[in-house]
Amino acid sequence: MSHNVPAQTETLQSQVSDYEEGLLLEMYRRMQEIREFERKASDLSDAGELPGAVHLYLGQEAVAVGTCLALADDDIIGSTHRGHGHVLARGADIDAMMAEIAGKEPGLNRGRGGSMHMVDFSLGIYGCNAIVGASVPHVAGAILSSKLDGDDRVGVSFFGDGASNEGVVHETMNMASVWDLPVVFLCENNGYAVSTSDDYAVAGDSIADRADGYGFPGKTINGQNVLTVYEEVQEAVEQAREASQPYLVECETLRYSGHFSGEKALSWLEDRPYRPDGEVDDWKEARDPVATFREALAAADVVAEERLDEVDAEVADEIDAAAEFAVESEYPPAERAPEDVYADQDYSYTPATKYR
Repeated sequence: MSHNVPAQTETLQSQVSDYEEGLLLEMYRRMQEIREFERKASDLSDAGELPGAVHLYLGQEAVAVGTCLALADDDIIGSTHRGHGHVLARGADIDAMMAEIAGKEPGLNRGRGGSMHMVDFSLGIYGCNAIVGASVPHVAGAILSSKLDGDDRVGVSFFGDGASNEGVVHETMNMASVWDLPVVFLCENNGYAVSTSDDYAVAGDSIADRADGYGFPGKTINGQNVLTVYEEVQEAVEQAREASQPYLVECETLRYSGHFSGEKALSWLEDRPYRPDGEVDDWKEARDPVATFREALAAADVVAEERLDEVDAEVADEIDAAAEFAVESEYPPAERAPEDVYADQDYSYTPATKYR
């Protein structure tokens, strides 16, 4: 396999004139929020302020924003270990998110979920998941429940090129087709499953072609162009909703950072790099989703550069404030650790070991 993402500023310039300024600014703001949030998360991780590792979404901002803005308010998403971008794009509170990845009590899930397990049912965020491919059956199950209840929701399940080879992903696609579930399987093909290239591990010309085997539509699109993602995912969501059938969308993208925040400390990678020299720099120069979108907005005279500068400053202040809030917040008290483990909240149970 190979990515065929072109240089895109001129293409974006021809697209932006079809959109209202408000939506374009919202797209830019959300991508910039993700970009700055991830940069700050990386800094906090390096400073030892975050427990464990973080998996950064840098470079993939257009996929999350274009997809989530194409959804209805009551639609749902399921995310991955690299899920900060999806959760932000869906509208989660930034202070609460930063506190969550810091493991603090005011976090989105009271510090219990951390970076890889954020949930906000009020926004249709049915959870990030550290298990590769696990969001796929979770979303399908939620949409099956929704369909049985007579609701009109669509589910979007994010997964990567590595997860595309997991058995549970194929099993779920088959069941979704058999049961006519309105699920959009959204593959973020960022080129690498940890350090394994999709050229090596993924058979066929595209992941989207696999939809043919299950009898529903699939397409491969430019995941660096937020307008293309928005348009193509909107079409997939509408078709899934109207026809009550699955759809597979493969977004070609690239993650700029390593697989996780600790990768930079792995000395063996210096002798055995898995990326071609200059790959990330080449993508940043011609295909960066944030920079090329900003250039297109300014060049097409759709949004004034002064307004974009204002957005940048507002976002920077917002992220700095969130980081300060997260660092200064308290950890959950140890005595409350059993809370939210059992649905009935009754801790007077008899240990199962008594009956062994």
